[in-house]
Amino acid sequence: MLTVASLSLIDVTSATDEVWPEIALTGTGLIVGLTLVVALRASGLRRRWQHMAVVFVVFASALSILLLVVDLTTDADISIFRSDRPSPIWVVIALVSPIAVVRRLTHHRRVTLQTLFGAIASYLLIAIGFTYLYMFVGAAQHEPFFSSYADDADIPSTSYMYFSMVTITTLGYGDLAPASNLSRLLATTEAVVGQVYLVTFVAMVVGMFIQQRDSEQPSVDT
Repeated sequence: MLTVASLSLIDVTSATDEVWPEIALTGTGLIVGLTLVVALRASGLRRRWQHMAVVFVVFASALSILLLVVDLTTDADISIFRSDRPSPIWVVIALVSPIAVVRRLTHHRRVTLQTLFGAIASYLLIAIGFTYLYMFVGAAQHEPFFSSYADDADIPSTSYMYFSMVTITTLGYGDLAPASNLSRLLATTEAVVGQVYLVTFVAMVVGMFIQQRDSEQPSVDT
């Protein structure tokens, strides 16, 4: 929830101070990394895999901070890590995290508090992953991501998080619409993934909970 709130409230692309967008984007990336670690712990993943995830997140965080320092203090050309889009490292982290959580939760045979936390976290992580993917694609392609903006540089980063949440929940307000073929494909993919997640994984968790509850109830002789 902290990650969703930060991506929804902090515009990391249109700040007046040129240093602030890069710092803000790096900060939200660190929150995503922390969210990944917390979600994996909540999912009950084995400690070995948790430690591997922590090492990867720490490495990615250190690299992201290093790139930020290089970008702010030197004239080195690292355009792929520009402040108007997230680092590909964080795009990968955000997209892989819900897959890792769901994969572990499928091995649960009992519905626990960790199962519920993992299910909620993985659903939100899907939206976060697509948010980062939208931001990266929007900055990389030549045409604007949304049809309501003439230039992608005018799109606040908060719009991507808003659009991702609206898409995955299939609210469809219509105030933002994808413009290019690629952006349409990504949006429809997120909508399909979100609905498939709800009708399959959530249904599985509910079914496990009902079966668990029925098995724990004492039988009544008639």
